[in-house]
Amino acid sequence: MAWTKDVTTREAAAYRDTFTDGAVGQYTDSSEQYPVLASMRLDGRTFLLDAGCGSGRYLANAAPDQRFVGLDISLEMVKLAREELKRGLFVVGELEHLPFKDAAFDEIICSRVLQHVKDQKRAISELSRTCRNSGDVIVLSLNSWTLHCLYKNIRMGWLGRIINAPFRLLWGERAPFSKWSFDYDNYCSLPELCRLFRRADLAVVEKKGGTIGFPWVFYSFGWARRVQRYVPRLLRMYFTICRHLEDRLGQVFPFQYLLDKIIIKGVKR
Repeated sequence: MAWTKDVTTREAAAYRDTFTDGAVGQYTDSSEQYPVLASMRLDGRTFLLDAGCGSGRYLANAAPDQRFVGLDISLEMVKLAREELKRGLFVVGELEHLPFKDAAFDEIICSRVLQHVKDQKRAISELSRTCRNSGDVIVLSLNSWTLHCLYKNIRMGWLGRIINAPFRLLWGERAPFSKWSFDYDNYCSLPELCRLFRRADLAVVEKKGGTIGFPWVFYSFGWARRVQRYVPRLLRMYFTICRHLEDRLGQVFPFQYLLDKIIIKGVKR
């Protein structure tokens, strides 16, 4: 799948459902949403932008009384978010060319989008440009200093095709080293993302790691449905412990550098 404006209605719905499908999906959603929501400063006057809103899952929780705009490159995602929330303004657009005037928003969030953008420096600069002085920009990105990134790089390269050959004989297209889901997927490390923020006149005031429970392993190796079916209580207990650890270790060295996700908050100078 290429995350482009050509995402179909079916693909948009399937992506939305990954965050509600059983304990693995629900944990993935909560482990991403909680650290972002905890970093936000919202009140009734805040004008919020979700840059890369997808199906609107952040806006559903972050903006019950807020003025907000949801932007996504996919028209089908924008339609889905508008149908789900039935409020707010939704726009089709690109992160590298945000269709908004300077200093338009008080608070900007951008989750799991940056890795699909080739010009990441331009994308962060655009987030900074559209944020008012003393406003917040909060970005969640997948971390390049992880086993998840190593696994992704193997699947995206020639080595993955070699390793996958015996698995494919047993499981076909569901083999764990089959072609990666996205045509372009470039993760960032915490230092890289901090540098992008500083170059865009965003003072980094908070940095933390998130998602310690390796949900990608359950999906990649086909364990999710079986584990959720046969040992659901054990799985939920495991993810409860993971969430507990994330809350306590996410901002502690070296965990903030090594967890699957990195979350950075910058204040516009």
